[in-house]
Amino acid sequence: MPESVIVTVLALAMCAAAISLWIDARERRIDRQLAIAMPASHSASLPSIRRLETGSGSVFLHRLANHNPDIPYIWHPAYVLIASAFAAAAALYAVHLLGYSILYGCVAAVIAGVIVMRGLFGWQQRRVALQLFRQLPDAIQLVTSTVRSGLPVHEAFRALARDMPQPTAGQFAIVCSEVNLGRPPEQAVEAVYRRTRVAEYAMFAVTLAVQLKSGGSLAETLQNLGDTVRQRVALAARAKALAGEVIFSSRALTLSPLIGGAVLYASNPQTVDLLFTDPVGNKLLAYAVGSVLLGAVVISWMVRRETEL
Repeated sequence: MPESVIVTVLALAMCAAAISLWIDARERRIDRQLAIAMPASHSASLPSIRRLETGSGSVFLHRLANHNPDIPYIWHPAYVLIASAFAAAAALYAVHLLGYSILYGCVAAVIAGVIVMRGLFGWQQRRVALQLFRQLPDAIQLVTSTVRSGLPVHEAFRALARDMPQPTAGQFAIVCSEVNLGRPPEQAVEAVYRRTRVAEYAMFAVTLAVQLKSGGSLAETLQNLGDTVRQRVALAARAKALAGEVIFSSRALTLSPLIGGAVLYASNPQTVDLLFTDPVGNKLLAYAVGSVLLGAVVISWMVRRETEL
């Protein structure tokens, strides 16, 4: 495969990423203009017709890329698309070095790009969810203090949007806007759970729904919920600390082939050059890299699954 084909594929991937970002920015600008021009046309209890029409065509792409537009990502989606494009180009070039056809190269490039895109978006989603989980006890404590002072719940939500750090402040800013449009507070908090998949926000929403409908001491119930969530945060931190040995071992196993290869290359370069010059050595090198990466992903998935609450 000539190198011009690889350069062309990479350029097309970059163009596709730029076009998708431009379309997304254009849609967001149109949404902001519609929200300013027709604020009364958006109901809090009814879905948006425009979102249903446009979302039906893009929901598959969002699921394929593991992208949630309601979450504030740490990295801009452009960087994720560029990283996936580089991964696709690297996979295409690696398949070319191994001597396979262009069809296998395209399939490997698509798989590598999708895996990198889903991995980066998923990593950012887990990081945002972890920050929300750790900040939730302080948020519940602030709501409890505000309710005990005699202020309503939506005033506590405004205090959260004003005083809490990100990403909790951004989520409760959305909650405040939804409450101002007429949505019940418990449904607005439940929407945070649906966006972020933090189970403790579902508990928060159920607590608000029960207390606001049945009456009783809301501050005392929120205090008990805050203590429970604080214990869950401490338990999650303890589980993470206990799994630190396994995490360190997995990283050491991942880096040990690189360190061993560097030592062999420093002592006798001819023993390592066969992996890059000989066709059989290229296949062995590809198998080694793939097995190491697969093992690191499996170990990370097992640790994350066992440490979840």
